Amino acid sequence: MKKILIPFLMLVFVFSLAENANAQRKKRRKKKDDTEESVRSQRSRDRDSEEENYKSFADNLVYDINIGNISLSNGLFGMSFKPQIGYKLHERITPGIGIKYYYNLLSDNRYPDDFHLNDIGAFVFTRLKVTEAFFAHVEYSYISFDNDWFFQDERISFNYPLVGAGYASGFGDWKSTIQVLFIGNQEVRRLGNYPIEFWFGFTKNF
Repeated sequence: MKKILIPFLMLVFVFSLAENANAQRKKRRKKKDDTEESVRSQRSRDRDSEEENYKSFADNLVYDINIGNISLSNGLFGMSFKPQIGYKLHERITPGIGIKYYYNLLSDNRYPDDFHLNDIGAFVFTRLKVTEAFFAHVEYSYISFDNDWFFQDERISFNYPLVGAGYASGFGDWKSTIQVLFIGNQEVRRLGNYPIEFWFGFTKNF
C-alpha cells in the first residue's frame, strides 16, 4: 500500500506545482495584457485629444471686411473700404495686414467738373481681444492721398499710427463688428477731414 501511496502523493504534488506555475503564468500574462490595453487606451485618448485640440494654419486665420467713414454733406460724398487678414498667435492676440481705399466725390457749383478722389493705403495691425465682445486695436498705416483736390498732379503720402477699440457681436464663425480708431497724425486728419476712422463690418473666426 505504501509503495502505491507514496508515488501517488508525489504525482499529486508535481501536478499541483505545475498547475500553480501555470496559474501564475496566466496571471502574469493577463496583467501584461491589461497593462498593454491600458497603455493603448491612454495613447488613443491622447491622440483623440490632440486631434480635437489641433488647429491648422487656416484655422487660425481671421478675416475682416469693413466699410466706413461714410459722409454726405455740402456736395461731398465719401466712403471707405478696408479688408484685412490676421493670424491668431494666441486666443486673444491677432496681428495682421490689410489695405484701405477711400473714395471722395466733391461736387461744387463753383467748378465745372466734379472731383473724384481716390486715396489708397496699406497697414499692419494688432488686435487684442479683451473679452468675447470687446477688443483693442492698434494700427500703423501708409496712405497715399489723391492731390487733385488741391489742383496738383502729385500724390501726397504719409505714415501714421492709429489706436482705438471695437465691439463684435453675433454667433458662429461670422460676427458683425464696429470700431473707432483715432488718427495719430495731424496732417492726415486735416487732409482727410476727419479726426477718427469709424468702421462697420464682419469678421470671421474672431
